[in-house]
Amino acid sequence: MVKEEVGIAKPCVLRASCPHLNFQAAAKVLAERDYLRKRVEEMEGVMRLAEDKILSLQTAIKQLKDEKETLLNELNQACRRPFKPNKKTDEASIPPIKRGAPYGHRGATRKKPEKIDEYIDVYPSHCKRCGSDALTVYDVCEDHIVEDLEIKVKTTCFRHHYGYCRHCQRVIYPAGAAREIAKSHIGPAARAISGYLRYIGIPFRKTQKVFKNIFGLELTHPSLVGFDTKMAENGAVLYERIKSLVRHSSVIHGDETGWRVSGINHWLWAFTNKELALYRIERSRASKVIEDTLGKKYDGFIISDFYSAYNVIEAKGKQKCLGHLLAEIKGIEKNHNFAEGSQEWLFCQNLKVLLKSAIEDWNKFRIGEWTLAELKQTKEMVAQGLTELLLRSSENKDIKRLQKRIIKHNEELLTFLDHPEVEPTNNRAERQLRPNVIMRKITFGNRSEIGARNHQVIMSIIQTAILNSIESFDTFLSLVTNQQNQLFTVQKIRAP
Repeated sequence: MVKEEVGIAKPCVLRASCPHLNFQAAAKVLAERDYLRKRVEEMEGVMRLAEDKILSLQTAIKQLKDEKETLLNELNQACRRPFKPNKKTDEASIPPIKRGAPYGHRGATRKKPEKIDEYIDVYPSHCKRCGSDALTVYDVCEDHIVEDLEIKVKTTCFRHHYGYCRHCQRVIYPAGAAREIAKSHIGPAARAISGYLRYIGIPFRKTQKVFKNIFGLELTHPSLVGFDTKMAENGAVLYERIKSLVRHSSVIHGDETGWRVSGINHWLWAFTNKELALYRIERSRASKVIEDTLGKKYDGFIISDFYSAYNVIEAKGKQKCLGHLLAEIKGIEKNHNFAEGSQEWLFCQNLKVLLKSAIEDWNKFRIGEWTLAELKQTKEMVAQGLTELLLRSSENKDIKRLQKRIIKHNEELLTFLDHPEVEPTNNRAERQLRPNVIMRKITFGNRSEIGARNHQVIMSIIQTAILNSIESFDTFLSLVTNQQNQLFTVQKIRAP
């Protein structure tokens, strides 16, 4: 027998299959333990990194939420800024605001033309870096579309061929072509452009320079005047038709402004509504001009300022301009500077509130928020408020005059609340006077009675065309060719 050495451990007989280790080898179990321990340590490290990452992401999310809320508040303020309330603030305390569209405004680009008249191919000639001309040109290209004007004088010769009628045994002369003006050496396009430039406020002599310097067409000042006179003659029938439609319209605005003819004071009258514009240049500012235009008894509503000439005319109803009344109240307050809380100050404030509330309620009806019954209730409330204000006595002369005016026109201040088709102000007539006022500042009126007649005829036709969404140049072209009846149809111009 082999003797066992002292101090030497005997190997375990169960090391290859131990029942305590589920009959597995001890070395395998120890190796798996070491691997799993290492793996756990690695996963704990990953978990710690993940926790740190989650914390940093939560912090970033919170910052982004705060930034989003701040930006939404700024966007809301920027959108409200164009509609800020009418409050007086200290200009020094207002921060400077960048001009331009509100924040978030959607940009717009020019629409791409549907038709391209000419293609021009542009090829590289040399290299921009080294200057070499050894280039290979590819078929791929980048389009750059440019819209421009082609300025040139077009000379046309109309050849009129004679004919012979075998039945009548006579020589037949042909009629003019579609765009041909008999016995004229200047075509319709040039005449129409001259009229267009004239009635946007450019005098004849400057129009003459425009034709010479830009178009290269020599025109004399008398020729331009003759073109204007001929257009007025062609439009005389249409002018009378507009005058007739104004007389038979249901609502008309009237106003007048000063005008000079040969250095003599005249008046330019404007009678207008949503679809018609009639101008008259008269020496008189009396009611006979209104009578001649609307008739002695007008079967409609007249909207005007407080000028006494409109009081003589009989009409279905009248509406005095509340805008003029509010402006007069503002002028009285500015001239007297009433103490806050005084009787006169309260009178002006209450009167303004009543008139403005009536106009606001009328606007609500126009957009469909109010009914006609609610509008009539507004009239009763405003009428009662005006009665209470008129009962208050005052020693101020301007307040007394204002009270007398309200009493005199008490039935003509709130007509728009009974008849919503009537506007509460005469702003429409003032807007129609504006093109004439601009021309007056540039041309100082007319130099002759013929020029005044031409102005009232052509301006009436042009402004009526604009109200009916007809292009101004097309209108001038129809006047030049004497074909305005084809342009203005019954459907386009009608009494409202």
